[in-house]
Amino acid sequence: MTDDPRDTELERVFRQGLRRAAGRAEVGVPLAGRAHAGARTRRRRRWATVGAVAAVVAVSGVAVAVQSGGDPDRRPTDHAAADPTTAAPITEWRAESWHGLTVDVPADWGWGAAPITLGDDGPLMCGGPGASMSPVTAVPGTDTPYVGRPVMLSDACQGGPLPAPEAAYTWLGADVEPGTTDLGDGYTQETVEAFGTTLTVATQNPALRRQILESARATTDCDAQLPSRPEVIAIPIEGLDPVHSAQLCAYQESADGFDLVYASTLGQDSAQYLYGGDGLGTKSARAFCGSKFEEYVRISFSGKDAMGDAELTADWVVDPGCQQVEIGPGHVLPLKDSGMGAWAKDGVQVILRSFIGMLG
Repeated sequence: MTDDPRDTELERVFRQGLRRAAGRAEVGVPLAGRAHAGARTRRRRRWATVGAVAAVVAVSGVAVAVQSGGDPDRRPTDHAAADPTTAAPITEWRAESWHGLTVDVPADWGWGAAPITLGDDGPLMCGGPGASMSPVTAVPGTDTPYVGRPVMLSDACQGGPLPAPEAAYTWLGADVEPGTTDLGDGYTQETVEAFGTTLTVATQNPALRRQILESARATTDCDAQLPSRPEVIAIPIEGLDPVHSAQLCAYQESADGFDLVYASTLGQDSAQYLYGGDGLGTKSARAFCGSKFEEYVRISFSGKDAMGDAELTADWVVDPGCQQVEIGPGHVLPLKDSGMGAWAKDGVQVILRSFIGMLG
């Protein structure tokens, strides 16, 4: 702990759960104005044959990928059932976001890689095909449907064209030319430009492919891009009690600032545990350690004013590379493994370099 009385006061406020009486004014402050309606325009190159070779490539400076976000009021009933002659009806969906694009996919799909261009080498698949992580399958593989982003999950990268897939997929932000391609074995791949990036869907089921493509919309729950890393600007005086949920928005540094690469919602149990402080260490600092990964996660808690009926928000910012969290302006604490585990779930571990590590 530092000896600064301001740190002591912040610590007191936080450690007591921010649950004492005070004013009722809402103090949740946006971290930045919404910048750009869509992500920056990126050069697209045709997914061309460069040989089925393994190549070791450097990842430094590569912009990586995203997960769920979008409109929480959008429910599975917004979608028509899949073609009953080719697949069972899909009743559960989840939102997936990348920069300014959000789409809906079946909730049981996993997460993996998509074509990425690295210098003059590409587009390449650096991981997969198939899911690297799944919400329902302990050991996912090439036959597990997935959502892919241009991430580097392996330093053994393969050029296209690839063999016919064994499972359906959706790629967000992949370096693929718009158009429709017959992949073989009944799979058709369709790529469109949407909200400043590309959306690619490959399925054997035309109805499912159409549903996913038609679900494309602008990302709304997280800023698509920030001019600088997220920061905590203010905190509720006496905190939230109870906490209802938390919105997670993950950003990575790019040439134009910080791009949204992942978004998801934490349920009440995880949000309440994290906000309650059991997952935090006690040695405070005034700044993050300076992780080389240049990626940050904003967690926006929603809940009730501890001494009133007003609905308030409280923002934290996590540096996953340092395993630290800013809980108040200029007040940084370490995150225990349990604190990391409260939010670092599902696809985020396939997306952030802090979990993947530097390859090449």
